[in-house]
Amino acid sequence: MRVPRVVVVGDLTIDDVVLPDGTSQMASVGGDSLYAALGARLWEPCVGIVTRRGEDFPRRQLEGLQSLGVRLDGVVDIPGPTVRNWVIYEEDGRRHWVYRTAPARTVEVAVQPEDLPPQWLSSRPAPVVHVAAMPLDAAERIVEAVRGAAPDAVITLDTHEDYVRDYQERVLRLARQVTVFLPSREELADLVGYDDPPRALRQLSDDSGLRRVVVKAGKDGALVWDPLRSKVIKVDAVATRVVDVTGAGDAFCGGFAAGMANGQDLVQSARRGAVSAAFATEGFGSLALASVSPTRATARLTGSPRAGLKDPFAIEWMLDDIRSAPEVVANQRAAVAGPVAKLAKSLSESGVNNLYMVGAGDSYLAGAAAALAFARHAGVAGEAVHALDMARYRVRYLPKNSAVLCVSSSGEVGRTIEAAAQARAFGHRVIALTANPASRLVAEATDVLRLSFQALGNTPGTISWLAMLVSLFELSLHWGEARGNLIAEPRTALARAPDLIKQTITGSDEAAARLARRLQHRAAITFIGAGPNEATARFGVAKLFEGAQMRGVATNLEEWAHGEYFVTGDGQPVVVVAPSGVSSDRAAEILEELAFINADATLITDAPLATKVANLIEIAPGLPEEFSPLLAALPVSLFAYYLARDRGRRSYNFPSPLAQNEHYDTIHLDTRGRPA
Repeated sequence: MRVPRVVVVGDLTIDDVVLPDGTSQMASVGGDSLYAALGARLWEPCVGIVTRRGEDFPRRQLEGLQSLGVRLDGVVDIPGPTVRNWVIYEEDGRRHWVYRTAPARTVEVAVQPEDLPPQWLSSRPAPVVHVAAMPLDAAERIVEAVRGAAPDAVITLDTHEDYVRDYQERVLRLARQVTVFLPSREELADLVGYDDPPRALRQLSDDSGLRRVVVKAGKDGALVWDPLRSKVIKVDAVATRVVDVTGAGDAFCGGFAAGMANGQDLVQSARRGAVSAAFATEGFGSLALASVSPTRATARLTGSPRAGLKDPFAIEWMLDDIRSAPEVVANQRAAVAGPVAKLAKSLSESGVNNLYMVGAGDSYLAGAAAALAFARHAGVAGEAVHALDMARYRVRYLPKNSAVLCVSSSGEVGRTIEAAAQARAFGHRVIALTANPASRLVAEATDVLRLSFQALGNTPGTISWLAMLVSLFELSLHWGEARGNLIAEPRTALARAPDLIKQTITGSDEAAARLARRLQHRAAITFIGAGPNEATARFGVAKLFEGAQMRGVATNLEEWAHGEYFVTGDGQPVVVVAPSGVSSDRAAEILEELAFINADATLITDAPLATKVANLIEIAPGLPEEFSPLLAALPVSLFAYYLARDRGRRSYNFPSPLAQNEHYDTIHLDTRGRPA
């Protein structure tokens, strides 16, 4: 039986709700554990509840949730009644709780450490455990027990409005022991003594060491404290109508915990929490959440009718992304045409002759793949420089009147932001190519080009890379046109790219799948390429790392003969990315060498060479070499997808949500060094 990746620890209640207009619903099943679990299951297919159930709680309603993936192994039956409350709302949003059972009953029904199923805590990766609002003594014991049994567990903590003001130091001490603290705005005010969330969050970070705090703000959404920038990031509420706000905060916590379990950062987890909270408020009672499908939740999150039931980290999203590539490239060309033409004209009039394309990961590789296009069509020296190298080693020595084009889909990569800031400080023009117009990168830029694509899941990127590439190619053409160069023929060729991409996906899919089946158990795979497609080779290895978790090496076509040749050996897999171009003759010679040493060689090309190759993956002919990475990347990505699928991998495969968050915190940290 599947072990839950999200475990919700809390209470069950029976609520009698009265709305401001007099509408009421008696004996509505509720409790923070129920709302949180139902909020989490919109994003995570298996959620566990740890709670105590009184004799009068409707058993059938709770047990019916098992069909939705809610595990009840942690539900402990106890004698006596369930806690029952009047929940009365005023027109101005105020809420009154009137206990229909004795207040002491809350303590009697509180979850005990021994209620936690040991097998849930011992699972790997460790689960995300949400500790819902409960008596402070009970919360302290639960956190201690979880930390003892699962040191790597991510723990999220909600508070109870009844005790925050009276036990501030204890609450802060407990909050420091968990991964993320989730108070409401009112509880935050009680904790610090004033209602000013940005100031309060800064105080908690500086004075109390609380660096991961997300504040639930009701109709105003949520406030996420970003310690790297010492600022608050607002996440909007997304409810379309509000019927009953009971349990909305708990549903938010459940959605947030599921986001953490799927490796999302605090902001993305809070966005999922906001969607869960929205659905909680749009119906009456907790079971209204049970009628919401994950499909609807994902569609609300993304605004996409294509969103489905899949885990956002499921590797199948990668295939969906690849298949959307023709549409993405066509849309990106249309979206960027006007801004690129304007930018190109300005660059030409400013006399800029040197372009440095800066990024990290795929963003850096996009610049490397586009360098030939700038030299050939714009007549400018286009060079790809890694963001770290630009920020720390190159920026002081750039020629005057250079342009630095910083590429980052998220706009939040620390080294790229640092490179942009340093380039501005040295007087250079800084262009941001990003999908996030509100990002920190944009704040450092003089010009902005927008990436217009919608990733369907959180998987190794293909369409993001293609969107970057086609934007850079368009800039090379418009810049060349502004400088008086003839670009009609390459422009016509690039206009055919969406059709050629579609042909390439169709034509290479089966061969890529077949190669993946054959190589899935190999220890490592080598990719080699030249010119713009050395970047494609490196892109291919990156997809191995991110999905299939396979080792790989990428190198220059020529450099392989001087280095990797000596360790290739009999049967070692080598993928040669060699669309037709000026190095085709050298690719043929290297393929002969690979055949001579009996390597397991695969050729990706649009023009099969005279040399016989056992394994051939063809791309559609029709693009000049400088644009060919748009096509060559497709079989490379398909191959990586099928390898990951056949090896049973998800995307990125971090050992725990905590490791995922730590990784992205490191990438996004934009410390400023002193350039050499």
